Amino acid sequence: MKETDYSAWRVSLHGGHSSGYCDHAGSTLEEIIEAAIAAGYHTFGVAEHAPRVEAHRLYAEEQAMGWTVDTLEELFAEYASTLTRLAEQYAGKITILKGFEVEVVPEESYVEVMQGYRQRYGFDYVVGSVHWVAGEIIDYTRTHFEQVMAACGGLEGLAVRYYETVADMVRRLQPEIVGHLDLIRRYAPDEASVDTPEIRRAALNALDVIASSGAILDVNTAGYRKGLGRPYPAAWLVTEAHARQIPFCFGDDSHRVSEVGAGIDEARQYLLANGVTSITVLTREEDGLGRKQIPLQ
Repeated sequence: MKETDYSAWRVSLHGGHSSGYCDHAGSTLEEIIEAAIAAGYHTFGVAEHAPRVEAHRLYAEEQAMGWTVDTLEELFAEYASTLTRLAEQYAGKITILKGFEVEVVPEESYVEVMQGYRQRYGFDYVVGSVHWVAGEIIDYTRTHFEQVMAACGGLEGLAVRYYETVADMVRRLQPEIVGHLDLIRRYAPDEASVDTPEIRRAALNALDVIASSGAILDVNTAGYRKGLGRPYPAAWLVTEAHARQIPFCFGDDSHRVSEVGAGIDEARQYLLANGVTSITVLTREEDGLGRKQIPLQ
């Protein structure tokens, strides 16, 4: 493959959050799909956030708009229906995979809740992400992050608990994609603060669980626009995942047109610099979901 031939590996399997269904998105679903075509994607996995089914987990912005738990359920049903329609409408231009990004709350029942959404709406796949630790959100605001950190006895305790939650989610839910593995880094002061021996132990255990599950690891370009100077996950996690033969995919985690495809070229170089020479994409086959390995160079 020539260096300038981007078409084969330009695939995102985590993104497509859109206004109308996500309170913090800024473009419609159809606008984002059209942007994916313009970005050169041949396959685009759209993975809207699953509803939070408890009223106390509504975001302040959602409450200000008058949204309720019932609103989230209604919008999610509309999302599933609209995505199915748009996938058919744009089938000649791009392959749209129908997915959603899980929430790990309520802690005692989220597995059944998420599996219920998958079966009810016929989703192709799920992105397994952890945004909640010890029942509290970690990537909403710095204030929320610091509150969870205090409850966990400090940053190390929070990071260990985070990776333990990832491992438990993967073990129980068996997602096709594991999203932004070291999201814990977003509000951490620096890389070293989330790279202690205890944190590494928990992270490596999570990688072992991911390897056993056969899941694909999301190289998530949102890390660039969040000011990390790299995608999620960190280079040492990429190296350890690669050593365990865990496959990788790209996720632009787009919430608006300007984010579709953003950082994908840099993420490709990031993987190559860390010894990874291919990605794995999901494909729609006659008998269900398939996989294909695509070289990066």
